[in-house]
Amino acid sequence: MSIAIFFATAIVSSAGASQTAPIMAVIPEGKQNATFTNALHPGNRIGYRFHEHTPLIYGAAPKDTTEAGVELGTVAALEADFAKRSNILKREIEIGDADWAPQTWTFYMAPVDDGVEMLWIVETKDIGLNEYYGVQQCFRLGGVTNAAWRREFAETPAFSEYDLWNVSEKDKPDKTSLTYVLRSGEWQTIPATRDPVGARTPLGVKYDTLRAGGDLNTMLKVGPYEARMLDPIDDGLITRINLDKTWVCGIYWERTSHVTDHHPADCLHSIVNIGVIPPHSKRAIRGKISWFEGALNSLQSKWNLSFSAK
Repeated sequence: MSIAIFFATAIVSSAGASQTAPIMAVIPEGKQNATFTNALHPGNRIGYRFHEHTPLIYGAAPKDTTEAGVELGTVAALEADFAKRSNILKREIEIGDADWAPQTWTFYMAPVDDGVEMLWIVETKDIGLNEYYGVQQCFRLGGVTNAAWRREFAETPAFSEYDLWNVSEKDKPDKTSLTYVLRSGEWQTIPATRDPVGARTPLGVKYDTLRAGGDLNTMLKVGPYEARMLDPIDDGLITRINLDKTWVCGIYWERTSHVTDHHPADCLHSIVNIGVIPPHSKRAIRGKISWFEGALNSLQSKWNLSFSAK
């Protein structure tokens, strides 16, 4: 099996000292999954699946880049920035089976001191992408009690709700949630339930209202796993913390419309609107996997610096 691997070392200065934080990512050739490890948090492997299920679609595709609001110069600049990084990992995926418009996805992943910065280039062919074209990305945090085939790409006991509920909380009626989202500026947990649950961002509220004909009460569940929708959240940032609340691990993509928490796969999902692209055009979407020793407020501060002003 052919394997793509990168090693990266980020140097962080603190009180005049240097600290090395190596990140490693592996993508088996022909697979739609990546695996990440962090040498500062040994014994944990995070999984990532690039392509799964079918898209959520609403509206028509734009005729040209002006109507779409796509700035190809910005797309080219972002792609050039990532492509020139010496420690970059790249995966190109051709999409176009029966349920999908033909398109090419190119993922760039670049390690930084607190995680992995990501860029997703979506390139259309003869058919553009609709006004809303919601695509699910899967961030896998399964633990040692998950099925063996699930642990091939993810075995992350520090962030595994599945392990927690099946072992130390096996006989407890009320389980502990390790999953957090931002709602009205405050970190709140996603309820600890084995049934899929999630929440809409403002973008998700907009398009689900349109898809539901104006009445969200008729669309209580969303996504491939029919996740029950909770109250709306501020943005697409979703994270897990360890039980001691000393490590953070989360994911964020621009243009996220929904986030969900799913078991027994023990994963977090971002449903991302990659749409509003005319034929033979491109869109660039930025994202980040965060993984560092720290607290939720630190994650929020880092997110604000990277994304809130963009």
